[in-house]
Amino acid sequence: MIRPEATGYGCVYFVEEMLKTKGESIKGKVCTVSGSGNVAQYTTEKLIQLGAKVVTLSDSDGYIYDPDGIDQEKLNFVFELKNVRRGRIKEYADKFGCKFVKGKRPWEVKCDIAFPSAHSERNR
Repeated sequence: MIRPEATGYGCVYFVEEMLKTKGESIKGKVCTVSGSGNVAQYTTEKLIQLGAKVVTLSDSDGYIYDPDGIDQEKLNFVFELKNVRRGRIKEYADKFGCKFVKGKRPWEVKCDIAFPSAHSERNR
């Protein structure tokens, strides 16, 4: 891939522009992100850079809920976990001591903005 961040970043930039029309910003918003692949990773990265608090990521096994938020250090773990080791998102919960919800999607988590970033058949 030439620009692996393009889709994830673009999604966040679109939402940020829409919020601006209402006099709002992504900064300080609690966000849920589904998936943990390329689009989810870069969506999360850009949200962190813009000051949002991302609290979920998922894969086909379930989702993690990190109420403290996913920071760049934690996201770097996800990059290595998913892109190098091809591990499961539950390993994030094991490492960082947060909740893993088996067999569910993150849409039950209260948030300000939800970012569906997983393969389409998993976004149910």
